Amino acid sequence: MYSSLATIAVPLAFIFAGSVLTPRFRVYGIVIRVIGFALFSLNISFSDLFSSLILLTCIIVGVVISGYSVKYSILKYGNTNLVPLLDLFVVSMILVFASQYLIEFITFWLLTELLGFFLIAYDYMARGDVVALYAAVKYLLFSMIPTDIALFIILALVGFEEAFTVPIRETFVNLTNPAILIMVIVGFFSKAAIFPLHFWLPDAHSIAPAPASALLSGLMVKMGIYGLYLISFYRIDTSLAAYTMLFSGFLTVVYGALQASLQRDIKRLLAYSTTSNTALITAALALYFLTMDRVFVEATILYTVAHSFYKVTMFLDSGLIELVTHERYIERLGYMSKVVPLESIAILSTILAILGMPPSTGFIAKVFLFTAISKYLAKSWVYLAMLVIASIKVALSIIYNVVYLKSHYRGDAKVPSIEDIERSKSVLSLQHYVLASSLSIYLFVAALLVIKYTGYIELELLRKMFTTLLISTILFIVLGATMYTMTKGLSKERSA
Repeated sequence: MYSSLATIAVPLAFIFAGSVLTPRFRVYGIVIRVIGFALFSLNISFSDLFSSLILLTCIIVGVVISGYSVKYSILKYGNTNLVPLLDLFVVSMILVFASQYLIEFITFWLLTELLGFFLIAYDYMARGDVVALYAAVKYLLFSMIPTDIALFIILALVGFEEAFTVPIRETFVNLTNPAILIMVIVGFFSKAAIFPLHFWLPDAHSIAPAPASALLSGLMVKMGIYGLYLISFYRIDTSLAAYTMLFSGFLTVVYGALQASLQRDIKRLLAYSTTSNTALITAALALYFLTMDRVFVEATILYTVAHSFYKVTMFLDSGLIELVTHERYIERLGYMSKVVPLESIAILSTILAILGMPPSTGFIAKVFLFTAISKYLAKSWVYLAMLVIASIKVALSIIYNVVYLKSHYRGDAKVPSIEDIERSKSVLSLQHYVLASSLSIYLFVAALLVIKYTGYIELELLRKMFTTLLISTILFIVLGATMYTMTKGLSKERSA
C-alpha cells in the first residue's frame, strides 16, 4: 500500500482534530487543519510528474479552502456543518492522486464521488432545495455511474490479486478491444464533463455551495483527465484513443466556451468554462497519445494546474459576491470593485493568468502547448486543427472572462446600498483566501523552478525560460504594487 501509513494517518488526525475544534475555537481549528493538509506533502515523490503536481495542487487548494469554508458556512448556513464534508472531499482527492495500487485508486475514487454527490445535494439537506437534489441525481447518473463502469472494467481485466500488488502504472491491462476502450474513455469523459456526457456539470457546479463548486471544478473533474492519462500506460489502440479524445475534445472546447460567453449567471458561466478548459486539456493529452512526446504531457499537466487555481479562485469569488449582494446575475452587479477593491484586483490578476500573463502557470502552460504543436505542425492536419481550436478557445475565453469581470467593474453599475457595504465588511476575511488562491497561480511557477533545480523533475523548457520568468516576475510585482496603490487612492477619495 502507501509507502508509510504515518504519512496518511498523521495528516488525517490533524484535519479531524481541526474539524472538531473549529465550531468552538475557529482560529485554532483552521491552523490545525492547514497543518494537516501541509503534512500530506510527505506523500509527494515526484516519481510521476502528473500525479505529483496535481497532488501538490490539491494540498494548496485544501489549505486555501480550509479557512474560507468556515466563514462561508457560518454566514450562509449559520453553522460549520459544511466544513468537515469539504475537508473529507479534499482528502479523498489527495488519496486518489497519491494511490500507488489500483485497488487504492478505485476505493478513494468511489469515496470522492459519493462525497461529491452529498456536496451537490447540500442545499437540499440544509434548506430543502429540490433543485439541488435534481442536480445531484443528474451527477449520479451521468458522471458517477459511467466512470464507475470504466473503473470496474479495468479492475476485471487486471484481476483482484494484481490490483493489490502491482503498481498502478505497471499493471498489465489489455484495452485493445475497440468497444471496451471506447467504454473506458467515455467513462473518464463523464468525470471530466466532455461530450457526450458533459451536460451534468453546469447544474451541479452552479447549485453546490461556492467552496464545493471550487473543489468540483478545480480538482474533481481533473480526476477524469488523470484517468485518461493512466490508460496511456496500458495496452491500447493509441490512434483510436487519440482521435476519440480529439473529436469529443474539439466539440466540447467550442461548445463550452460559446455557452460560457452567453451566460449571465456568474456560477453557470464558470461551470460552462470548465467544460471548455477540460476539453482543451484532453485534446492536448490526445496529441501525446499520437506522438508519445512528453512535452504534450507537460503542457497537459501545467494547463491542468493553472485551470485548477483559476477555477478555485473564481468560484470562491462567486461565493463572496453572493454573500455580499444575494445576487448572481451580472446585469444586477458591477459594483463589487467599490466594496471589495482588493478582491477585484485578485480576480483581474487571475483572469490575466489564465489568459497567459507571465509569470503565471497559465503562461507556462500556453508556451509548452504552442511550442509542442509547432514542432508537429507540418506533419499532419491534426496539429493545425489543434492550433485553430486552441486559438478559438483563447478568443472566446477573453469574451466570457470580460463578461464575468462586469460583476466587479462596470461603468453604469448602481451605487452599492448601505446593506451591501455592511455585508461586505462581514466577508472581508474571505477576501484574504481569494487573494491567496489568486497568488497561487503565480507562486506555483516559483515552486516549479525550485523543484526543477533540485533535480526532481525534467521540464527542460523551464531552464531556458528562467531569465524571461525572472524579468516578468519583477514586472508583475511592480504592476501589482501600482494597482494596489491606485486602489488605496480611490478608496480614500470615496471616503472623502
